[in-house]
Amino acid sequence: MPLTTPYKALTLNRIKKVIFLNLGIYAGLLSTACSTNVPANQNTGFSDERAALIKKYSATDNVFSTLQNQVEPNDPQSSEYWRWRIDQYLYGAYPEYQTIYDKYTQGKSFHQIYNLPHENLGPKKALPTSLPKLPEGYFTDNLQGNPHTGWHDVIGDKVFITYQGHLTDPYIASYDLNTHQWDGPYKAAESTLSKGDRKIDSHGRPIIEQDSKGHFHIIYGGHGGEREDGLNPFSIDTPHAGGRMLHVMSEKPNDISKFVYVNDITPFASYTASEKMANGDIYLFTRAGTHKSPWVYYKMPSGAQKFEKPVTITVPTPQEHNPINVDTFYITPKKVSDTEIAISSLWHECNFLEVHNKTNYGRINSYYMKLDTTTDTFYNAQNEKLALPITLAKANKKTLAFDSTQREETPFSTTPIMLENNTPAVAYQARTKQYREWRVTSFENGQWKHSQPMPGTVNRFLVDSKNNPITNILKLEVLSKEQNQYSAAVTYKDAKGQSIFATAISNDAQNWRVDKTYLGLAKSRIEMKVVKKEQGTAVAVLLNVKKGSAQRIYLWSEGKFRPA
Repeated sequence: MPLTTPYKALTLNRIKKVIFLNLGIYAGLLSTACSTNVPANQNTGFSDERAALIKKYSATDNVFSTLQNQVEPNDPQSSEYWRWRIDQYLYGAYPEYQTIYDKYTQGKSFHQIYNLPHENLGPKKALPTSLPKLPEGYFTDNLQGNPHTGWHDVIGDKVFITYQGHLTDPYIASYDLNTHQWDGPYKAAESTLSKGDRKIDSHGRPIIEQDSKGHFHIIYGGHGGEREDGLNPFSIDTPHAGGRMLHVMSEKPNDISKFVYVNDITPFASYTASEKMANGDIYLFTRAGTHKSPWVYYKMPSGAQKFEKPVTITVPTPQEHNPINVDTFYITPKKVSDTEIAISSLWHECNFLEVHNKTNYGRINSYYMKLDTTTDTFYNAQNEKLALPITLAKANKKTLAFDSTQREETPFSTTPIMLENNTPAVAYQARTKQYREWRVTSFENGQWKHSQPMPGTVNRFLVDSKNNPITNILKLEVLSKEQNQYSAAVTYKDAKGQSIFATAISNDAQNWRVDKTYLGLAKSRIEMKVVKKEQGTAVAVLLNVKKGSAQRIYLWSEGKFRPA
């Protein structure tokens, strides 16, 4: 498939170098170049073993020469930085190096191994002394970072909510739908993600699941791990954002007041998503490192309280003719039945220079597959069994749902959906310079059909209480249906540009009228998530309301905001 435009950060000089090296002219010099790029205080045995492995694998792998070629002459810091990057590539791609490296570095700190300056992941943006006023009814402290409604689970008559709170630490609260009483919020654990002078990072959002013995599990805080964690055995990519992925479990069943740490997942992981199946098995999906890392899943079988070893779903692959670029994925899982998890993904073209294409952030295409959890087997939409791991080449051949390479619209994010007739489909956020909207590609009659509108949005109309048309609908989701009388939660922008949260009613689920407005705020942003029980019954709505530096989460239930 056609490649996207090369990253502009590659200077003409670097491009010439890459081409020069990829032609193989450097072959006789490679082992010398890589082996001499080692500090004098390293023992000869380790240096020789490292150089021998690089020479061995560089015969068929031109990533080594490409990374070495990024070293700026006469710049010791550049030499050290790329030595670290080459070490991580060798460590992740060729596991036989792991024993050699671990033996040499045992007991050494990062800065004893690499003569590099301390990381600069800040500074943190200071909060103003006076925050914009938000309406009453929230249940959280003021939050920093990107808006998010948190992760929730409905168990019995209680809604359990986890979210990234003060300094990105994980917090948890529960709300009783019958008594309207709160328990919490409690700070569940500590995060390393945004401490000290580091910027607030929203990647560490916690998730929650309850195991078959009644204990709650929270996984949170990951965006690549810390330098002091060493090299990542799952990845070819070094940590460059910071933040350990951590797992805590409630000390007692059905009690969210105290948690203990569980050491069973990689600290290098980024992103969290989980699904609990009908038999009690819990699946955790995560990326096992930073951008150029595999996506994996961890399984906690029913009756267990620890995750098993990870299973690799997708693997990154450096591009053969331009190995500074790496083809990898973003994936999104979603439970679609008692035994199946659908997985959508997009192709992410990344690079070892850590330069991001601001036009589309290297996000291309949409893909679909599913996991049968009765056998832990993956299938595509055609029900062909898929062998793991999935590379870009295999994905393009077996799971491609929408080819965007020759189209203007870019699928910035994806999510799997199941249409009413049980047709597999992928929703993707299409972006161009002119618009940003969600669209669908669906598998019909053995073929994928793309650029379709989201279900329920065709010929959908919404008017306010005075019958004025509302054109900027942000989200409308049905709450209930009773004898051709529908109710919905809706967020939209009104004619004055205010962000509105309201309920609406309809007789046909197409023509809607605002029934009651609960929140209207100028110069603000609202994220909405409807809270549903397992069978799909809506019981509440979560809102993240952000205005300037003020940001809170609200729970709306039975026509009221429910403050803690």
